[in-house]
Amino acid sequence: MKRYILLAFMALLTGNLLAQGIDFSHGTWKEVLAKAKKEDKLVFVDVYTSWCGPCKKMVAEVFPLKEVGDVFNPAFVNYKIDAEKGEGIEIAKQFSVKSYPTYLFVNGDGELIYRSGGYNIPKIFLNEATIAIKEKHDPKPMAKWEDEYLAGKRDKDFLMGYIKKRAVVKAPNGTLLEEVFPLLNAADLSDKEFMSDIFAFDPNMTFVPAGKFYQYVIAHHKAIDQLIGKREGYSLSAMEAGTDQHFNAEIIKNKNEQMLAVVVSVKRQLMELLKKEDIDVALKGAVMRYYKGTKQAKKLIPAAQDYVNNGLLKLDLAAKTAADKTSYLKQREPYVSGKQDSTKVETWATMQRIMANQKMLDISYKLREAAEAICINVDDPRVLAQAIEWIKKAEGYFPHFSIEAVYAGLLLKSGKKAEAFEMMMKASRDSFIQGNDKQKLLLENAAKIKNGELPEMLW
Repeated sequence: MKRYILLAFMALLTGNLLAQGIDFSHGTWKEVLAKAKKEDKLVFVDVYTSWCGPCKKMVAEVFPLKEVGDVFNPAFVNYKIDAEKGEGIEIAKQFSVKSYPTYLFVNGDGELIYRSGGYNIPKIFLNEATIAIKEKHDPKPMAKWEDEYLAGKRDKDFLMGYIKKRAVVKAPNGTLLEEVFPLLNAADLSDKEFMSDIFAFDPNMTFVPAGKFYQYVIAHHKAIDQLIGKREGYSLSAMEAGTDQHFNAEIIKNKNEQMLAVVVSVKRQLMELLKKEDIDVALKGAVMRYYKGTKQAKKLIPAAQDYVNNGLLKLDLAAKTAADKTSYLKQREPYVSGKQDSTKVETWATMQRIMANQKMLDISYKLREAAEAICINVDDPRVLAQAIEWIKKAEGYFPHFSIEAVYAGLLLKSGKKAEAFEMMMKASRDSFIQGNDKQKLLLENAAKIKNGELPEMLW
């Protein structure tokens, strides 16, 4: 009996030690929300994917810490979702999750109270929890701001406050900025806190291309950078990302083709101000993405051909290859000299594969994007044959499972089922994805191809 008591005590002790970090709840999303509501807590949601490196670092280095568990366990109902599996797919979509890890702080009614993301050192991660707790007790939560806006409230102070509140939850503000801008005076536009909130970078941030706020930023970007304490060019880079996101989320979604020329003009202006390379290629890519996103096959075909044949393949690829080699050799210097030990770098093989092909990797991915657009939207054998030539070049520049998966799709649509199956199997053997869910998907895709079925998601 004493032996069993001792074993039980040791099991309890071990369990307590293991639970020193964040204790994650199990169950359905509905059950977790109900628990949070009953306990008057927020749900902390770690949104991850199986292939996300920073997600794994958080799991290994931050979540297990006692000081982190001491804050998160009493304050939140903690929950994890894979954005690519089960309920996680819809939850990630509901909250517009576009990068990983993303951390959502949601109340028992399913309302977003705060969000953050990325790899955080413990101090920063705990500060995010403090902000979330503060937001929970805000007497005017996001839902109330939204109700007042929908009821027609549009005075300047309200709109500025609403923009700040939306910035907290990383909600897009592009359209709101167009509403409030005519009401703003010089003092408002010199308000460091307000402007910092507007330019707090997030994948969901939006700015209306060629809108009133856009024109202001073009004219005053240097002053804005100084005001918010950022490097020169930061506000222009944010504007580029935000107008791109507006293009994807609003213009493509609503099939507003009249805005396509505006988007192209704005993108050129921003890239020129930022002194970026390959501007014409980027503009051709934007046109292709519009027709891909709106599924206009007749216009997509010439747009994709223009992007690849008159854009990507007209670049000085030999110079890019040489630049990759120079950069790679420089990156390896401290390891070759013995100053650093490659055996202590867990991701050494993966890192070397990427570092050796930084510029050509980008070319390969862009060729893949064009070939995949054709694969999904076009049935013309002649055009499919062109796309196969593009994907062969992509595979030659930087072999990658996603490229091989698209290649497999094109082969299947070209009537070459056996070759398509072998190519998808080759994709599944890529060292980048061994043992994770992406490999499982590719093996499932291979089985579908064997039965003559084109997978809905190639990779």
